[in-house]
Amino acid sequence: MAGSQQRNVAIFLDMENLFGGYKNDVTSVPLATVVRDIEKVVRDTGLGGQTALTRAYANWGRADMAAYRSQLLAHNIKPVQIYSFDQSSKNAADIELVVDALEVAADMPWIELFVIVSGDGDFVPLLRRLHALGKRSLVATTSQPKAGVVNKVLQSVADHFHVIDIPTATPAKPANKKTQAPHTELELYKASVHAFLKDDPTLWVKGLVNAPRLGQLLRDRWPNVTYKTFGYKTLTSFAEEGCGLKLISTPAAGPKVRAKV
Repeated sequence: MAGSQQRNVAIFLDMENLFGGYKNDVTSVPLATVVRDIEKVVRDTGLGGQTALTRAYANWGRADMAAYRSQLLAHNIKPVQIYSFDQSSKNAADIELVVDALEVAADMPWIELFVIVSGDGDFVPLLRRLHALGKRSLVATTSQPKAGVVNKVLQSVADHFHVIDIPTATPAKPANKKTQAPHTELELYKASVHAFLKDDPTLWVKGLVNAPRLGQLLRDRWPNVTYKTFGYKTLTSFAEEGCGLKLISTPAAGPKVRAKV
């Protein structure tokens, strides 16, 4: 059972390959569905344990890419900004992903399964190198029409290949303004709390949430926003009233003994 809890999976998403280039709708990739489906496949096949890190490569500086913000926060996906010196960022994204994957393989020996979400044949040498390092690989793509065609050599080199089925969207009825529920900054702030609770075991102390640790994680993730931004006076009131959690402070040090003079 302990082995199944090991965080030995790394996921790398080639975003441009999934939405078919920046000339298309860049917001068409359902990141939440993609990550959940990959984690299910990893569990079902026994290829790995839990996810240790997830990184998504794209030109996140584009205004339309901001639509992914809530999904990135909710699923603890790190957006990796791709800078390009020409009009196309494709090669830049591929190179950055390869460098990161090899760096993870060298610096984090506990990562055993590398998931490459792309159909690009440029990643064949990466998979071969990972295999030489004793790592396993999973190549995944989606059933969406705009997703890049999967390179046959890439598919054959991978230890496992998987297509994530994305149901075709049916035309939605116009939403009533009163029923629309856009992601507000408060919702994103709360979503990051739940992502921390899922991925960081040090946050839990006997079924309660470690208040100092949670506060530090929130400050790191949201340097310019605090619970006070949303009208809460304390972290405890935000966690209990806003998130339905119970906090615990770490045991305070004993009282100092003043030396007699």
